[in-house]
Amino acid sequence: MEIGHFTWLRTHNAKYNVSSSGVLPIPLNEIEGLGEAGDLTDELMHIYGVDRGNLAITHGTQEGNFAALTALRELGLIEHVITVIPDYEPIRVLPKFLHLRQTELNIDDSLTELFNHIEAGSALFFSNPNNPLGIFLSKKLLWELSDELRRKRAYAVIDSIFLEFVENNLRGLPIENIIFTFSTSKFYTMNELKVGWVIGDNKVIKEINGIIDLVSPLVIDLNLRYTSILLRNRNWVKERNLGIIVPNIDTMRRMIDDARDYVNISYVEYMPIFYMRIRCQGITGSDLARKLLSKDVLTVPGQYFGKDDGVRVGLGSIKKEEFEKAMKIITSTIHEECQGR
Repeated sequence: MEIGHFTWLRTHNAKYNVSSSGVLPIPLNEIEGLGEAGDLTDELMHIYGVDRGNLAITHGTQEGNFAALTALRELGLIEHVITVIPDYEPIRVLPKFLHLRQTELNIDDSLTELFNHIEAGSALFFSNPNNPLGIFLSKKLLWELSDELRRKRAYAVIDSIFLEFVENNLRGLPIENIIFTFSTSKFYTMNELKVGWVIGDNKVIKEINGIIDLVSPLVIDLNLRYTSILLRNRNWVKERNLGIIVPNIDTMRRMIDDARDYVNISYVEYMPIFYMRIRCQGITGSDLARKLLSKDVLTVPGQYFGKDDGVRVGLGSIKKEEFEKAMKIITSTIHEECQGR
């Protein structure tokens, strides 16, 4: 199996790389300066307000997604998975890999459309906030979703890796019939270190822990210690991330105004990505991404999210001065390609 998104990133590079959806990694010496390590499980229980039985430790979000869908299948709770377009490619291909029946829904500005497709024995599987659009279900809507899932004997697996960019208080997430997956690779990015975790219904979590023990047990203790420091210093991490993202948001909004006749922007406040739909006849997202690559700017074409109508651009992994240069190339390229069509 080939994940086109990953192949694109591995086989291309550019002077101005705005393809990442995370933030600049936090140097390990800075993490060490934040204080002593604690117990990661205790930190997670405190942040989410859950018991130990509602928590599993993984190597990353994708492992959590794999284990969660597998657990639901092995427990006989699901046989059908509902995914959305656009969404992160590994989410969209995993159900078929696990030989689960799959339905894909087109979404534009709301994830609430998912509520209408819940049926017994199904699992909704999506990213919240959505990658690449940033739209998300609030905590209130997640509780409504949990109630609907319980009534219809269905489940949801929600890749929540971006949730801390938009939600400050993570206590009180509904865990009845919902599995949430997380990792450090976006909000808590570290150089070469990563930890993931899953929270949810204890029966499903028990099965998830068994699957993880079977295929990839024992997350390295060093990773756990550094992660516990960052979790204990969440407010510092948030301010540090905003210090990178906010100046780039301001630059994006100021410069994209010059191309407003040719593009639509999807952006949710404080997310580290935005999605730019191209509105020029005969130009796809892949066309634009290749043209930008020829000018030393690396983005991610929408085709890898299921809709080839634009490109995703990162806001958190590049410094302001470099991002401004990248945006100048992006806007000038859009004008070159669209004027006169």
